[in-house]
Amino acid sequence: MVLHRQWDDPTVRPADLHRLIWIFASVTAALVIAASLIQAGMVLPRLRRILRGMEEVRGGGYPRLLAEGNDELTDTVRGFNETVDTLRSRDEKLRAWAGHREQDLMKLSHELDQERERLDTVLSAIGDGVIVLDSDNKVLMANRRVSEIFGVPPEQLQGCDLSVLIEQVRHRLLRPDLVEQKVRELKRAPSLVDEVTLELDDPGHQAIRLYSVPVRGADGTIVGRIATSLDLGREREIERMKTEFLSTISHELRTPLTSIKGSLGLVLGGAAGTFSADARELLDIARTNTDRLVRVINQILDMMLLERGQALIRAVPMPLQSCVERALRAVAAPAQAAAVEVRVEIPANLPNVLGDARRVEQVIVNLLSNAIKFSPRGREVILAARAEGDKARVSIQDAGCGMSPEFLEHLFSKFEHAEPSLTRESQGMGLGLAICRHIVEAHGGRIWAESKENAGSTFHFTLPLSISPLLEPEPAAPVAGDTSGAPRLVLVIDNDEDVTRILSYIFETQGHQVICAHSGGEAIALARRHRPDLITLDLNLPDLDGFEVLRVLRAAEESRHIPVICISVRPDVRLALALGADFCMEKPLDIDRLRELSGRALATVR
Repeated sequence: MVLHRQWDDPTVRPADLHRLIWIFASVTAALVIAASLIQAGMVLPRLRRILRGMEEVRGGGYPRLLAEGNDELTDTVRGFNETVDTLRSRDEKLRAWAGHREQDLMKLSHELDQERERLDTVLSAIGDGVIVLDSDNKVLMANRRVSEIFGVPPEQLQGCDLSVLIEQVRHRLLRPDLVEQKVRELKRAPSLVDEVTLELDDPGHQAIRLYSVPVRGADGTIVGRIATSLDLGREREIERMKTEFLSTISHELRTPLTSIKGSLGLVLGGAAGTFSADARELLDIARTNTDRLVRVINQILDMMLLERGQALIRAVPMPLQSCVERALRAVAAPAQAAAVEVRVEIPANLPNVLGDARRVEQVIVNLLSNAIKFSPRGREVILAARAEGDKARVSIQDAGCGMSPEFLEHLFSKFEHAEPSLTRESQGMGLGLAICRHIVEAHGGRIWAESKENAGSTFHFTLPLSISPLLEPEPAAPVAGDTSGAPRLVLVIDNDEDVTRILSYIFETQGHQVICAHSGGEAIALARRHRPDLITLDLNLPDLDGFEVLRVLRAAEESRHIPVICISVRPDVRLALALGADFCMEKPLDIDRLRELSGRALATVR
């Protein structure tokens, strides 16, 4: 107002007016500056407190600031405090949740450690190797046996590539190229289920079989592979021990069975006089079951010899028809009892086959017996044969209930039976078809079956056709017991006294004189002293080996031409014949066969 009045007063000079304006402006500026300084003195400390609070929050603290006054800065402080309270509450909840999760994680980690320890214990206890691979064929887990196989320390197995492990034993492998090829195939086809056999060139010829299968995730994708190793050396040793056990048991059973079967045959033949019909029926039952036990033992021994490749297979050109005729005679009785007819369809111009007549007959008898056994009464079994290229195919068709496709896959394995509903009597040992397979394969042929459930089965096997002329048949055997009428001296050599008594009785009932020996040394001395007309020789003697006795007999002039029939549990026919034996027979004895062979042998003695 003062400045306004001065501005309207005409008496005031312009210079005074300008001075007044400058003073007013200066005072105003001073007042503004003074007010600003006062305001700054009041605001800056509060701002500094806010900044310090923010620094504490950044460091993990939760400061609360004093809210003074009622200005905008005070509202800012209140907002800061509310934010800090919210952060504190959220952090407390988060800590509580984290604490629970930490406990859960610690519990889970402890459980995982326990599971890992249990898994390690189980894997370490497994005698065979177990190895788990990821999708890149790198080791995730392996037990100590894997470390021993590949020669890699356990701590270095983790993450090791499968190819690197194979490389560790490459110098010990018999066929490293085949093993590496298998590994490449597994890498190319992750879904492949296969096995790799590591045959090691070690003194013990150790062999390790790795069986590998893919591991799939929940979505079906392949996430890795698990492989187990099997020590074939240990498996082979177990198989050898099992074979030796069965062989020993079978051999030990054959000797007493010889006495039992021989005694039954003699009694039923009238050696002990007449007896009632009931007694004869009981003796027939005993002889039937003795024959059954003999067949079981023979099957076990046949199976062992065929598996080892030690069975004697003498393949020669022969007509198939003759084997079929003998097989038909062998199954005639069971076919008649079952009211089943066997029809034969073999062309007259069928070429000769190359085979061992006895073994081929064994196959045909086994297949015919099965066909008769499983065919309903009143039906027929068809036996047919035809030439196919350089092979002859033999087919035996039954009218039975047939077999499922699943069973056909392992039909020719050991101890397999057709149907669980069949009785044990009709099932048998389950070795017959396995023996047939080995015999046919030993001849260079193959055997298989075709079947549908409720539609019967057809068994086929092939034999090579012969391109050589038929061998001349053996001369007809003399009639059993025809020994030119004169009594002869027979030397019976056997380490079992019961067997010597049975054999003595058989020859004595034919009018011959018998002397017995129970050891090799005694046998050689008796042969030199008495010069018998016939010798039966057991190959299992307590002092000298039966083959050695045969060598001595054939080396001496006085016994060189004496006919010898080797009688043993499982004679080595090839060796016995090579050493000079005239005939070979297996225990238990077939009395009629013994009489036939002894008649043929004595017919040559002059």
